[in-house]
Amino acid sequence: MAKILVVDDDITTLKNVAFFLRSKGYQVVEAQDGNEASERLAKDGLDLVVSEVMLPGINGIRLLKQAQSLAPGVPVLLMSAFPSIDPYQVIYLGAADFIEKPFLLDNLLYKIKRTLE
Repeated sequence: MAKILVVDDDITTLKNVAFFLRSKGYQVVEAQDGNEASERLAKDGLDLVVSEVMLPGINGIRLLKQAQSLAPGVPVLLMSAFPSIDPYQVIYLGAADFIEKPFLLDNLLYKIKRTLE
């Protein structure tokens, strides 16, 4: 199964998403901020990044740009609860997809499967 980096500064969301994805057979690497996620990008052999946009340190948009240079070909799915985040803009910048919080875990799983295909 795919190896997914999940990045969120909200520890409850991070743990819930990670647990859910593991229960579906995915390998999951967790990061609580953009700096830690950036380190993981460079060394963990990832298949997908699922990241919050609003993060301490390196935000999700900068992380997306880093992924494009550090791990070309690794898709990034961004998520956020902030209404000021324009989903079309993040996709224009290169994100594979966007999901608005709160979300159903099954909807996230659908987007992950579609992105990995």
